[in-house]
Amino acid sequence: MRLLIIFAFAFIGGYLFTESWATEPKPVSDIDALLKKIQQNTQAVGQATKQAHEVSEKLVEAKVVEKEQLKEAVVVAKKKAESVVQQMQVVQNQMEVYAVKMVGAGLDTTTTPIEFKGVIYDAYLNYLSEGGKEDFEYFRVYLWQPK
Repeated sequence: MRLLIIFAFAFIGGYLFTESWATEPKPVSDIDALLKKIQQNTQAVGQATKQAHEVSEKLVEAKVVEKEQLKEAVVVAKKKAESVVQQMQVVQNQMEVYAVKMVGAGLDTTTTPIEFKGVIYDAYLNYLSEGGKEDFEYFRVYLWQPK
């Protein structure tokens, strides 16, 4: 039994050593190793460039779609703006007609503020100092009596 174990270890050891020595690797020169690395790097760069082109093409397609959507949005916005301008012109025309009718009826429709100076305003200030509670417009129209 011992002889069998020794023979098995010797056989396995001999097989392993003769197998590893039987094929000698080719001597690798530094130039061949560098050329192999360069080839691998150029392949990797080629793949990266290909992926970059694919991504840039997708981005260009997305930008083209976005540009078309913006053009459509601009057209819609112009239509809305035109309709708002038309509505404003209609309202302005109605206000002009209203102002003409009011002036024809003898009512003051000016939108400019009343200047706070002169005899009426001085009388209003006197009215306030004596304990008056009304605002200037009410005083001017209803309370003040010219002398």
